[in-house]
Amino acid sequence: MSLFQIKKSVFIFFIFCYSIIANAQQNSNDSLNTLLRSSSDKEKINILYKQANILRYNNPVEALDYVTQAIAVATKMNDAEALAKNHQLAGSIYFNSGSFVKAKDAYQQAFVFYSQIKNEKGKAEVNNSLATINYSQGNIPAAVEGYLNALRYYEEANDKFGLLSTLNNLGNLYTKQNNFSKAIEYNLRAIKLYEESTDKLRTLVGYDQIGNIYLRQSNFSKSKEYFNKSLKLYTEINNKAGIASTLNQLGDIEMKLDKIDNAILYYNRSKKISEELNMQPLVVSNLNDLGNAYFLLLRYDEAIGHFKQAIKIAKNVGQNIELDAAYKGLSEVYKVTKESGKAQTFSALSNQIQDSLYNDSIVKQLADISLRYESEKKQSQIELLSKEQKIRETDLLREKQIRNIFTGAFSLLSIIMIVLIYFYVQNKRISKNLEKQKNVLEQKNKDILEQTEKLNQLNAVKDRFFSIISHDLRNNLTTMKLYFDLISHPDYKETDNHEVTKSISGSVENTIDLLENLLIWASAQIKGVPIHIQKLNMHSLTQENMNLLNSLATQKKIELKNEMEENVTAYGDMDMIRLVIRNLIANAIKFTDENGLIKVTAQTINDKCRISIIDNGVGISEQSIDRLFNQHLNPTTKGTGNEKGTGLGLILCKDFIERNSGKIWVDSIQGKGSSFIFELPLHIA
Repeated sequence: MSLFQIKKSVFIFFIFCYSIIANAQQNSNDSLNTLLRSSSDKEKINILYKQANILRYNNPVEALDYVTQAIAVATKMNDAEALAKNHQLAGSIYFNSGSFVKAKDAYQQAFVFYSQIKNEKGKAEVNNSLATINYSQGNIPAAVEGYLNALRYYEEANDKFGLLSTLNNLGNLYTKQNNFSKAIEYNLRAIKLYEESTDKLRTLVGYDQIGNIYLRQSNFSKSKEYFNKSLKLYTEINNKAGIASTLNQLGDIEMKLDKIDNAILYYNRSKKISEELNMQPLVVSNLNDLGNAYFLLLRYDEAIGHFKQAIKIAKNVGQNIELDAAYKGLSEVYKVTKESGKAQTFSALSNQIQDSLYNDSIVKQLADISLRYESEKKQSQIELLSKEQKIRETDLLREKQIRNIFTGAFSLLSIIMIVLIYFYVQNKRISKNLEKQKNVLEQKNKDILEQTEKLNQLNAVKDRFFSIISHDLRNNLTTMKLYFDLISHPDYKETDNHEVTKSISGSVENTIDLLENLLIWASAQIKGVPIHIQKLNMHSLTQENMNLLNSLATQKKIELKNEMEENVTAYGDMDMIRLVIRNLIANAIKFTDENGLIKVTAQTINDKCRISIIDNGVGISEQSIDRLFNQHLNPTTKGTGNEKGTGLGLILCKDFIERNSGKIWVDSIQGKGSSFIFELPLHIA
């Protein structure tokens, strides 16, 4: 377990949106009521909003009361701008108090009103806030989609501060997902934006964001420099929420530098302020950080106490990310204190959250969301080119009209014949140039569409590739790791572990087969595989593969019979056909019970050589047959000996047979066996 968690900038966005607040004293209720009675409705809204903003951290209950009053007045006036602003402020107050459901509802209402008044910056801020809440709750796809939407709106509003905050949030999120290429991409964009900005108001936000980026890059001296600047500014404007968040970040830096005692001082200061302000999410973060710090100091009772407090609050406010961190922390503590039962329990709870946050489906959703975002940007470029093309077509039409006018005038005004001829030639040249430009634009549009299609195909290959790696390969490696953990444990006693060793051997063998098929399949999909057609002795190729797989068949007491005549030949690529035969025989072994029979036959049908791999195994249902050779629907099924598969073997077989001008299919009766059949040409086409 990593004891130093990557900080998520959950609080920075909320703090900077409202950080520049006048350092004024709170009016008494009597004077405020007097002021409200003498003010117009518009003035009342502004007074209530400012009062709520002043009290939002120190007295959130009273602040919400003022916001509610402001919303009531704005509703009566039908003032969409005031409604949007006050609902957004209410969402921020709810979030700081850990009321995520109410915060989401308030932000969604704010988004509706910002949409009505076409305020792109407001829509961006709301999307950023909603994404941050979804991230805290562990809804990663919704968080990514929200941040990408915020990016679009900030770009339309040309709001560099908002872009900087959102890019930093995306960098944090993808770092947590271990998607470092995406994290680096967004971090570099954020740094470039910061360096290019000349706006003096960037100072406070820039310190927080750049400090975070340097922290993720392990440039601790730079990170500490920026966070100390940020802390100084927050102190000057008496923004306690900003002070608490920055102290927490400084604690993280001390942890990275192994200055644990210093880190504890920062975390306790941050926790005290967060509790005073009732900022439950930041309280939970500090509790987890303190638990990790005490764990490193071997003060296990204190670590356990802080983790348990974090769990209690995280459950109440729905912070799945911090809940997972607390479960991991307790699991590590109980491992060290030799309380294996508790360690396993909390490890299992952490794994449940991890599976919900980072499973294959989530990875695919993130890829789909990113691809959709890039595709939309590409589509915008296409639409821009189309508009330019229409403008040029309009210019072409206008030029033609001018040419027609001069042509008509030629018949009436022979005296200016030479001038008309000159204009005609000029217009013809212009028309030809415009036509060339039009053709170039059309070709560019065609190229863009082809690139988009290739991108979609490569993305589908990537999804399949990562799904197999993250699921099947990870499962095999996890099985092996558990075995090695078992035998390396000091309390382990040697017993008859034949079955375990057999299972591990099978897992290793399956991993090797998986990697071989996976690499061949990925290479074939992405860059193609060269084909060398030659005359093949099918009997020899089959016998060669039977010899390779004989030990596997012997383990299950399965008989392999090559019933082909020795002179059977066909044309194809030797490596491809060898792989096809090996995969089909291996599949037959996998799905045939002990004491079974597998035989390979050949016959000539017209100008084709038909090869059949026949087994008396479990067979295949009609429903599954239709999906066997489909790379999007291909199922994976455990064999009769609980062997695992990925579904890639049959996809490769189909691909390679078709590349060799052949075809492949299956005949099967469930419970009686299967015949996998493929044909190859007898002559070179």
